[in-house]
Amino acid sequence: MKKISKNIILSITLLSLISVSLLIYRLLSQDLPSSELTLNSSETQFEPVAQVETMLLHKGEIQETLRAYGVVLPLPEKLITLSVPYLSKVDKIQVNQGQVVQKGDVLLTLKPGAMAMLQWQQAQSELQAATRENQLLQERIQLKLATKQDLVSSRLRVKRAQVMLQNLADQGIAKQQQIKAEHAGIVYLVNVQQGQIIAAGAPLLQLVDQNQWVVRLGIEPEDYEYLKVNQQVLITPVNTPVSEPVKGRIEIVTQQIDPLTRLLNIFVRPELNQTLLINDFVDAQIIISSRNVFVVPQQAVLPDDGGYSLFTIENGHAVKHQVQVGLSNDTQIAVLAADLKEQDEVVVLGNYELEPGMLVSVTPFGDKIKGAAQ
Repeated sequence: MKKISKNIILSITLLSLISVSLLIYRLLSQDLPSSELTLNSSETQFEPVAQVETMLLHKGEIQETLRAYGVVLPLPEKLITLSVPYLSKVDKIQVNQGQVVQKGDVLLTLKPGAMAMLQWQQAQSELQAATRENQLLQERIQLKLATKQDLVSSRLRVKRAQVMLQNLADQGIAKQQQIKAEHAGIVYLVNVQQGQIIAAGAPLLQLVDQNQWVVRLGIEPEDYEYLKVNQQVLITPVNTPVSEPVKGRIEIVTQQIDPLTRLLNIFVRPELNQTLLINDFVDAQIIISSRNVFVVPQQAVLPDDGGYSLFTIENGHAVKHQVQVGLSNDTQIAVLAADLKEQDEVVVLGNYELEPGMLVSVTPFGDKIKGAAQ
């Protein structure tokens, strides 16, 4: 009887343990979704955040330009060539090429050449002979050996000899002569050397008015169709630093190819010449067209399956826009899309890692650069 009672107690104890185990298992099974939910919440809380730089979308003028290179030259109508009408010898050269001169400054000193002195002596001899002939003729008229008509011819000969001698004297043929600047300008070219014998009428030097330049640019022949007279050009000297380009306009578009450069020459008249030097090389931007449209930095636009796209930020998340691109320059590009509007926050940097709807952390474009500069 006692043995049966022990078996019953043992059975009850086992059943109790099994019941408790089942209860614990059920409780653990019920808590599992809660744990997964907590894990999912944790994952949501640590969603990746992209670091981007943005700027506000705005309209601006963008220009399509054609690049060309050239040189600064004096205006042909302002270039003055100095010479003398007789054979001479260069005694001194008082100026150098590129030198600024004022009115009255001595440029060259010349001496008459041997042939010029001979011409002067011949003119003197002719005057003396004509004068002596006229005196003898007057004596013959007093003796009734000549007529007054003969005297007219003699006097005409004397007059011609006097005019010839005076003309040579006015040219400075009989003495050392100083060639002076008739107005202020710049010595563009010195054609002679000291001691050189110069033929009559040969160029001695060339002067040009200050700030009277023209810029000659070489253009590829296939770009001829884009060129028009009066088109605006931005000129930047290659060797001279300037704060901003010099503005100018096309004056002449030539109709032939330069045989040396195989380029089409055009001539541009700059508005201001203070920053330009004669014979200096220049880099020019010819403005072909200009429009007022939405413009963004070049890096804001991404290639996208044969087209283009950009991202904006809305409520802290990235929004993708398919765009059409237009005119561009070295830094900016025009964009067009129906869902873009002014003051949209456009992503400029960090856009390559973005996906639509992605959470972002925004820094205004250029703030890092400004901070580094400070």
